[in-house]
Amino acid sequence: MSCAVSELNSTFMMSRNCATVLEIPIISNCKDKVHHSLCLELHKLIDRISLVILDIESARPNCKLAMEALCSLNLTLAKAKSLIRDCSKCSKLYLAITSRRILSKCQKLRNAFELYLTEIQGAVTIPLADKISAILHDLRSAKFSLEFAEEEARKVLLSLFEKNFPDKASMEKEELEAIQIATSRLEIKSAFSLLVEKATIKNQLDEVNETNPKEKELLEYLLYLLIKYRKSICQFEDGDHSPKHDFHDQSFEHELVVEEALCENQVNDEVRDL
Repeated sequence: MSCAVSELNSTFMMSRNCATVLEIPIISNCKDKVHHSLCLELHKLIDRISLVILDIESARPNCKLAMEALCSLNLTLAKAKSLIRDCSKCSKLYLAITSRRILSKCQKLRNAFELYLTEIQGAVTIPLADKISAILHDLRSAKFSLEFAEEEARKVLLSLFEKNFPDKASMEKEELEAIQIATSRLEIKSAFSLLVEKATIKNQLDEVNETNPKEKELLEYLLYLLIKYRKSICQFEDGDHSPKHDFHDQSFEHELVVEEALCENQVNDEVRDL
């Protein structure tokens, strides 16, 4: 008997250690980012579950399965928070292309939440079980879906990888059309938003693992498209064009020109090396 109690206490301490991952901050201000609706729905579930976890830990269920489920629940919460944080830091174009993968992760996280809470529910008091029941209802009712603009941007960008172009002119025509549609749908229309998108891709490239060449190649290609076709992407908004505004626009334009020249030189060097 004492051995069983000791094992439960050990599992409880493991759960408490797992709970420390709940301190991971969530960047909730991703209103202008891709997957805003997905992140918002996931954020709601995280908030509901985080509140009841404190009650579950205080109750200390006298069941090894429930305690292990509690630890797994904490780890799943950490994964959910990490997913939201990653979405807030990633390029809009990259998120659009990988949208189905993100959607699948959200659905798997919801299923994991449901599984672990169900395992805990039978080992706690009736009032706490009722709270868990309400959360389980919300989990089963949660709908994760992609927005139309995200889906459209995804399809048009992926089409570039699926087509065989007869010549360079045909390829550039398709690239131009695809990047115009994608950036328009994802609200990348001004020089400022273009620079933000490019800076985000560069940050991702700095962090991408060398063992993931496909992701690196995708990010480099997206950056190449943004630089090459930046004149067709940028659409300065009408309205307030104060001297300060004009100064910033000219600065953005100058930086874009410089980067375009660097990109073209790099492309020419690669061609000569072939």
